[in-house]
Amino acid sequence: MIFKKKFKLLVLLTPLLLLSCVSETERGVLDDIAEVYNGDVTYTKSFVSNTKGKNTTFNVFIKNSTLGDTLPRTVSTANAAVMIFDALTDDEKTEYSHVQVSFISTASDTLGYTYKVSELAPVNHKSKIFHDFSKRIVNKNFEGLDALKSNKDIPKSMSVNIKSGLSNTEKEHGLIQSYTLFGIAEETDDIGKLYQFQSYLLFADGHTLKYLVVIDATEGNDKIVGYRFFD
Repeated sequence: MIFKKKFKLLVLLTPLLLLSCVSETERGVLDDIAEVYNGDVTYTKSFVSNTKGKNTTFNVFIKNSTLGDTLPRTVSTANAAVMIFDALTDDEKTEYSHVQVSFISTASDTLGYTYKVSELAPVNHKSKIFHDFSKRIVNKNFEGLDALKSNKDIPKSMSVNIKSGLSNTEKEHGLIQSYTLFGIAEETDDIGKLYQFQSYLLFADGHTLKYLVVIDATEGNDKIVGYRFFD
């Protein structure tokens, strides 16, 4: 599982807060997270050293997020953690052993998850396939979608079905403007372990259309095995 440790508390205590400045890349991804969840984002860096070893954690806190309040914490914190991993430079990735993401609800209850940096790498790799899929839709490169799918799991053309469905939506709501990934979930079925990427498309009139893309988590099998758009 990519969800390693859950915690729930009203007052968050850290063993030692590091008084270091946020880097340009770290600041950039914090701004990106704030934009995705339309909330306020703050951070700390904490350090723990004991007989079991040393851990340095990048802690992110998200509050005043209406979207965050409606999502399972597992999917929203996983997405934010992967966003952080993807943004960090190679040197910065070696500085941290964990990423901790917490959502503070309107009731001031803090709920979050801690992720090992090493376990975010394979999820981040699979997320590239999701982003490729979504960018092709925004750029109207529908013909290129079928190259991303598993023919065994999706025998029919994605290109034809998606182009037809979205063309009808655009007639009512205007052209697609962008996409936003807001959640990542881990699932298991007959195929094995899967990653589910949850997102929405934004149209010209402000209408949003949620969709999900399911990708085989097996190393080296970088294919889409399922997708769904929610009207």
